[in-house]
Amino acid sequence: MGYPAVLHDPVSGATRRVTVTWDSALQGALRVDDGNSTPHDVAAADLSLSRGGWSGDAINFSWQHQGKMWAITVDDQQAIAQLAKELPPNFSGQIIAWQKQSKRSEHWTTAALSFFGLLALLPVLLLIVLFMMRDRILDAVIAKLPTSIDAQIGDLLHAQILQSKELVKEGPAVEAVRAVGQRFIAHLPKQDFNFRFEVVNDKSVNAFAAPGGVIVVHTGLLAKAASVDQLAGVLGHEVTHVTRRHSLRQIVYDLGLTTTLQWLLGVPDGVADTIAGAVADLSGLEFSREQEAEADRGGVELLQKAQLPATGLKSFFEELARDKGQVPTFLSTHPADAQRSATLQRLIAEREPWEIEPLVIDWEAVRRDAGERMKKQQGCEAEKERMGLLPFEFALLRSGQTEH
Repeated sequence: MGYPAVLHDPVSGATRRVTVTWDSALQGALRVDDGNSTPHDVAAADLSLSRGGWSGDAINFSWQHQGKMWAITVDDQQAIAQLAKELPPNFSGQIIAWQKQSKRSEHWTTAALSFFGLLALLPVLLLIVLFMMRDRILDAVIAKLPTSIDAQIGDLLHAQILQSKELVKEGPAVEAVRAVGQRFIAHLPKQDFNFRFEVVNDKSVNAFAAPGGVIVVHTGLLAKAASVDQLAGVLGHEVTHVTRRHSLRQIVYDLGLTTTLQWLLGVPDGVADTIAGAVADLSGLEFSREQEAEADRGGVELLQKAQLPATGLKSFFEELARDKGQVPTFLSTHPADAQRSATLQRLIAEREPWEIEPLVIDWEAVRRDAGERMKKQQGCEAEKERMGLLPFEFALLRSGQTEH
């Protein structure tokens, strides 16, 4: 039986395919047949055996002939295994030892590649694990932050809101928002929060909650709401976002994974300033579906304790959803669908009926106040645009300080 091999011819400098067989007669010989001439036998005593190939899994037979070194390489593994059975013990033993060594090297190579491959993938795997556990990590960080931190953040953000030129300081709109808010205060859990209810002259239909108890309502929402019950539903919902620390959680989430992990190991000094400074737009905070559901449940519970109707939030969501114009900000940050409306209805039905102590508020006066403020604001903006003035130039002109 012949085995494929490659002959390295030192005379021509070429290599060519040949077939080799082992003749065990007498002392043994390697027979080389290139298919074109008479096979050539090389005595076993003249042969030298060595390892070859890129990975050391081939064998080389070499010998001297007419002062030149000839060689044959066998790299077919089946052929090598069969030759190992036919060759003299000194050759076959060497081949078997090399094969064992190759297997060990292969195992080590596979193990090394697996190790370094895993090492290279470790950062990616770690990120995947951290991403999957981000909610637990966030919950752990929020649990480590005392509620006094919320209060400090609330004070810092409230100071910024008080400096807003759009802040509404008095009037029916402010009185209504604060009257509804005060109905909830006595029924809130004992925390370090200082609830403050403010109105900002902004045409967008929106309301938002800041950590520590700052609730802001836009005049656009007051003008849109059909009743004080709808305002009560919105405020109960926003107050629950505060008490359940949803706003704080979203702000910390926006600070990124690195910061969150650092705070998991230890809360640094000045964390309240860091969080307050990271707030780009409180009115744009978006909550998860679970947080919205929790705020709905807490809002209905607050309305029951405050003896206020609970259908307002549901009807307000439904009214906004029916609006065929631009999607209100409140719906973009507090998404509502048919399932949420049905859940709200079920939450209310589970608690009703309860005693109602209605708020005596002239709601038409509230809507009129909000509408007039927005019209005045729009008029100022239109006048400013017509005059082509920058905001600070317009302000100076209005105060009579512009030089002519």
